[in-house]
Amino acid sequence: MDGQGDVIGGWLVALYKALLWKGIEPFELLEKSDVSLNEITSVGSRVPVSLCNKLFEQSVTLTDDPLLPIKVSQCIVATTFHALGYAIQASSSLQDAFTRLVHYDRVLSSACRINLTEDDKYCYLELNLNEAEGHVNRIGPQLELTMLLSIIKICRDLSNPGFAPVKIYTTVDIRCAAQFESYTGCQIQFNSSQSMLVMDSEVLSKRLPNFAPDLVLLSDKAADDYLASLSGNSVVNQVRSEVVSLMASGVPNIDFVADKLNFSQRSLQRKLNDSGTSYKDLVENIRQTMAEQHLNQNLLSLGEISYLLGFSDVANFSRAFKRWKGITPGAYRGAHYHS
Repeated sequence: MDGQGDVIGGWLVALYKALLWKGIEPFELLEKSDVSLNEITSVGSRVPVSLCNKLFEQSVTLTDDPLLPIKVSQCIVATTFHALGYAIQASSSLQDAFTRLVHYDRVLSSACRINLTEDDKYCYLELNLNEAEGHVNRIGPQLELTMLLSIIKICRDLSNPGFAPVKIYTTVDIRCAAQFESYTGCQIQFNSSQSMLVMDSEVLSKRLPNFAPDLVLLSDKAADDYLASLSGNSVVNQVRSEVVSLMASGVPNIDFVADKLNFSQRSLQRKLNDSGTSYKDLVENIRQTMAEQHLNQNLLSLGEISYLLGFSDVANFSRAFKRWKGITPGAYRGAHYHS
């Protein structure tokens, strides 16, 4: 978008629904900002961060309701985030869903990177708001709160309606603290230098009842295709999409993929290097992701998984998996099945 940060239009669709919920007709608000309802309701549409911030702020003023982000978050559905929403809904655990959210964070916004770290007890999901890119591209306070609350809403939809983080950190100035804390079920640290959810690792590792591995694979592929259509690291996502579609027939070499994408091998390598990755690293990442998905399904033997991922034998697959996860694939499957 010509250097501007953008967000998926689903955020504005949720805002539109929240305004209707409060009995307010949003058409005039959209028209004043030259926004077409048809434009934002087109699946996968993108809007500038600055415009999204403006509409969120104007909506809070219009409704005189500082708690509006709560209502917006409650309007979040699978299609809000294109194919990523379906992949998250079909994930094996909340941790699996968050791993996917981190990987595809560009779907939500180009102005917010998401990181997931953990220790022995807690998982930390952090929104990095890219302050260095300038105020116009920075996620505003209303949208920041909506993002944090939407993640909680998704967790409640997938696991337990009573799900609550351990603690929330937000850069937003303190406002209606008691009401926000009552809704989230935890303490909120306003005026923080971070925007982050702290969650219980044990809760996040539990198997979800709606785990659908086939839908995960299809949705991940659709999310890859969606990212490939966007600006930025589109070549990376095009390569990822090609490798995923061909992996069942063996790991394709870079010459074959380059030819499919109408690049020379040297040109493709240079574009991947410019994007901060390499063909080898991309294949490694895809193999790891697909290995975890197959192990989670518990339908295929280790030999069959090894073959599908292009390894010559189970021993090579086991060595690679232990390098990725620190345990053997058999131990991973046993621990995940037990969880």
